[in-house]
Amino acid sequence: MGHANYFAYTPQAENFLSNWLQLRLDAAAILDLVEQTQNIALAGGAGTGVPRIDDDAIVFNGLMAADEDYETFAIELEPQFRDERGFTYSFCKTGDVRPKPYDMAVTAVMLRAHTLAPNCFAIDSDGDWDEHWLTARAIHKLLFHTNPGMESPFTPNVHTVGPAAARL
Repeated sequence: MGHANYFAYTPQAENFLSNWLQLRLDAAAILDLVEQTQNIALAGGAGTGVPRIDDDAIVFNGLMAADEDYETFAIELEPQFRDERGFTYSFCKTGDVRPKPYDMAVTAVMLRAHTLAPNCFAIDSDGDWDEHWLTARAIHKLLFHTNPGMESPFTPNVHTVGPAAARL
């Protein structure tokens, strides 16, 4: 078991690709905000080094040395697996019973990806939209001056349903 956030996306969809640069810039802003204002140490995928945001991927974890790491969060343009519909399903467990602090960055980046490309990036979570995702929503309001709304954007069974673009 564990606390997990789920996502499915179509990395080669035109709408996703056209928003990729913006997503990378916004992810960098989210990670900076989380590290600076919340004093949460973020690291590269293995829990060491620095987060990776480049032309090919957004990859980060909590800091292993502070015992704040768990599973790596990664959005990649060329993921190892894509199904016949062209979508990739992934998830990131951020803790055993309760999420580790880096969950704040994971949910905020996932929400930003969904906001930028809602038909290409579907999200779901073990966490409650009205409780566990409040900080991600506040980050959006602060950084991007947008309100992700009160309605949950979660797509149940995201691993089988996928994003809307894959269902077309």
